[in-house]
Amino acid sequence: MRGSHDEKEEEEQEEKEKSGDGGAIWMKPWKRKVPGKQRSLRKRSDVGAKRSQSSRRRIIQRSDFSWLPARGTRKRFRRPATSAPSISSDQEVSASVNRFKVTRNRISNKNKKNEIQTGKSEDYKLVCYYTNWSQYRTKIGKFLPEDIQPDLCTHIIFAFGWLKKNKLTSFESNDETKDGKIGLYERVVNLKKANPSLKILLAIGGWSFGTQKFKDVSTTRYARQTYIYSAISYLRNRNFDGLDIDWEYPKGGDDKKNYVLLLKELREAFEAEAQEKKIPRLLLTAAVPVGPDNVKSGYDVPAVASYLDFINLMAYDFHGKWERETGHNAPLYPSSLDSEWQKQLSVDNAASMWVRLGAPKEKLIIGMPTYGRSFTLSNLSNFRVHAPASGGGKAGEYTKESGFLAYYEICEMLRNGAIYIWDDEMKVPYLVQNDQWVGFDDEKSIRNKMDWLKSKGYGGAMVWTIDMDDFNGTVCGGNVKYPLIGAMREELFGISRGSNAKDIDWTAVASTVSESILKRPEPYKILVSDVINKAKKLQKSTTQLVINPPTNERAAQSMCYLTNWSHRRPGSGKFVPDDIDPTLCTHIVYAFATLKNFLLAEENERDTEMYERLIALRNKNPDIKILLAIGGWAFGSTPFKELTSNTFRMNQFVYEAIEFLREYKFDGLDVDWEYPRGGDDRAAYVNLLKELRLAFEGEANSSGQPKLILSAAVPASFEAIAAGYDVPEISKYLDFINVMTYDFHGQWERQVGHNSPLFPLESATSYQKKLTVDYSAREWVKQGAPKEKLMIGMPTYGRSFTLVDKEKFDIGAPASGGGIAGNFTNESGFLSYYEICGFLNEDNTTLVWDNEQQVPFAYRDDQWVGFDDERSLINKMQWLKEEGFGGIMIWSVDMDDFRGSCGAGKYPLIKAMMKELRDYKVKLEYDGPYESGKNGRYAIKDPNEVSCDEEDNHISYHPDKSDCTMYYMCEGERKHHMPCPVNLVFNPNENVCDWPENVDGCVQHTQAPPV
Repeated sequence: MRGSHDEKEEEEQEEKEKSGDGGAIWMKPWKRKVPGKQRSLRKRSDVGAKRSQSSRRRIIQRSDFSWLPARGTRKRFRRPATSAPSISSDQEVSASVNRFKVTRNRISNKNKKNEIQTGKSEDYKLVCYYTNWSQYRTKIGKFLPEDIQPDLCTHIIFAFGWLKKNKLTSFESNDETKDGKIGLYERVVNLKKANPSLKILLAIGGWSFGTQKFKDVSTTRYARQTYIYSAISYLRNRNFDGLDIDWEYPKGGDDKKNYVLLLKELREAFEAEAQEKKIPRLLLTAAVPVGPDNVKSGYDVPAVASYLDFINLMAYDFHGKWERETGHNAPLYPSSLDSEWQKQLSVDNAASMWVRLGAPKEKLIIGMPTYGRSFTLSNLSNFRVHAPASGGGKAGEYTKESGFLAYYEICEMLRNGAIYIWDDEMKVPYLVQNDQWVGFDDEKSIRNKMDWLKSKGYGGAMVWTIDMDDFNGTVCGGNVKYPLIGAMREELFGISRGSNAKDIDWTAVASTVSESILKRPEPYKILVSDVINKAKKLQKSTTQLVINPPTNERAAQSMCYLTNWSHRRPGSGKFVPDDIDPTLCTHIVYAFATLKNFLLAEENERDTEMYERLIALRNKNPDIKILLAIGGWAFGSTPFKELTSNTFRMNQFVYEAIEFLREYKFDGLDVDWEYPRGGDDRAAYVNLLKELRLAFEGEANSSGQPKLILSAAVPASFEAIAAGYDVPEISKYLDFINVMTYDFHGQWERQVGHNSPLFPLESATSYQKKLTVDYSAREWVKQGAPKEKLMIGMPTYGRSFTLVDKEKFDIGAPASGGGIAGNFTNESGFLSYYEICGFLNEDNTTLVWDNEQQVPFAYRDDQWVGFDDERSLINKMQWLKEEGFGGIMIWSVDMDDFRGSCGAGKYPLIKAMMKELRDYKVKLEYDGPYESGKNGRYAIKDPNEVSCDEEDNHISYHPDKSDCTMYYMCEGERKHHMPCPVNLVFNPNENVCDWPENVDGCVQHTQAPPV
């Protein structure tokens, strides 16, 4: 770390980078059973009370097929003028990531308001959900990835992934490839070998997933970013093309806001990652509800639409077993028997509502169910729509859920005596068999919906699910595989299901009945005033919250830097962490870490060892804080420019840095960017500090650990401050601002000057008078820095010169360059304090006290050195207290006289400063946004404590070190305290309960049986 006048001249090049524009998707609910058995699914109707279990929603995404003509050029985001890698039209390249701007596509163009938008066949999407529990169905219901036709859908969405500690992970034990067995993920992704145009996404959420996990992951920026950056690497490592969000459902103002923020930050991260790696962008999609109340209470539709590549509308589950009368699962239009409220519950109305609220038609992918909802009739003679029902219908043989049947189970009913009824108002069929009533879709209704979809200009169809169609073609008849999805593909893309494929005419196969439509009486109005007059408002009691104000002062802080090259100095100059007096400083800052692939990393192979030895200081002083610094003079400015030039890089650095710091048990991070310069750097520096602080705050709240400290080393030069620092903004985010008030003069000049003068010479020029500790500290305050956060730099080294004329040795005397290098620091123009002591002890050395600058210098022959000693540092401490600054930063602990060779004991400089600051209290007056953060310290771990942090389903065994007869079993993250059988003890070498004589230290517990 060097001071303000060592600044390098750097040139910044702006890169023009591109990123893809893709999509993601949403999913349905489910409920898990024991392995090997059918898992029931639960999907709630968002329009009424409870919904039944087995339905899942699927979503369709637009993708070009290898067997289709070239896609249209319709753009949702601006394309760059420069050429880009070949990517699908789902994943268009955006011109800028860091300036990502979304235009909300509101349907408000007056000239086109009533115009029907019809798309070309190659523009449609056919998005098919695949469920990872369909593998557990039996016989003809068992569905595996190999059953999927690679050219059937444009997008496959794998449902579902899971969350663990707010990070994306798998749910089923065989989702991942492991132990030599190919997992479901890989088996589904392998479909792209047969159809390279196929897009495969991973869905997270669903009805059984619940809403609380989404609340937790979206509430804070830290939680969102933790999830997002785990998701990107997770998806890329498994070759997924995107992510589908199925939050069922956000509700209320906070959820609505956080849902948009989650989508916004996902999209921005996907954009940035694509730009950074020059690869197609991950797609972002979502499954959304059809119930008016849910949509209006939880969805900012224009904002949601702006960030999603397409929107999977769950246009099904309009009615189900949660109601006490029959109703169709997915009517295209309402029935004349419907009440006014029920008339909203149709596919046509739901899609129109989303458009009215601001969703672009071309982004709406309309849900198509391959299942039906069933009921048990209360009266066999009344079997129409709205007939009384006692509950859900009987569970299917394969899906095994009451009120729910896959299409192939419905086909079995129709071929075994069920009555088929077509409702020409709703444009959908239903069946009746004894007391069983099922509303479903067949090929006829699907083709009607496709005609409607195309005429309205919607973006395509989403299928929930691919595994509930007649995928073998052996049940419904005609030997046609995927009759429903095949009909959708045929209507959208003109791709024939085969020369002999025909739709099943269920009126010819099953029995039919004719019925007359009875209209309900017209509704009558109830005055709103009548309702209001009957309502009673509950008066909430109020209690006054008493907040104890925080203490308004604290002790002075001392930030002592330790360099990671000091252990390489020769002889008595060698310094290791064990040489530190742990009671000397309040903070130790280890300098420096580096960046590798834009991630925080050790700079050399011995750093890990040094980290451990440094952290061990807490055993002697649990209150000491230990930080890791990144940057420095040798590191330069360019790596920071490159890091902050892309949001993906920067945010990935931030969230990986937290893991790195926690892994090595550091208390915080010190950012030493030397130096930001210019408007772009100034903004990037603020953004970096802001992201770090937001992440540190969020992680502390989430983990319950003490908040990581964020500090920064900053220049003393007024010119450097003006060129690159938005002082009020960075003050919001930093806990401490370490001002490098040294290196004011040095060997880069051709006249001698002091390294760190407190005050200027009276004879100095106006410019030189600004090169002092006092002026620099005041300048930071003037620009907006809180005094309490300013740590004033104190050097434990001096700057040396070689005089041109031995007779001219005062400040300003001519110099030919730096002084002779020290024996230990080995750098021309630079001497540690213990080397200066040696210089002072040689014959003919003259020591001078500069009363104006309040610092000493010394000379002998042609060698001259300006430095700080105990006297000058005590004066600086008195000045610091008078001014009210927050403390000191020391560069560096390894250059004080740590061995006591100067004759005044060990660490004479640091001890002199700390003694002077002992009773000094810093007033805390700054009222920033993060000033009430969580403070604390790392707990010293009990060496006998067993903690479980295994992978899911992994089991391990551990001894109870306090009781030989007990042991711990870790099952994933769950810990079980288990006893051994009588007369046995736990043998950790064999992981079994054994005879005591076979286990060291446990013989006293029991005796082995006689031989």
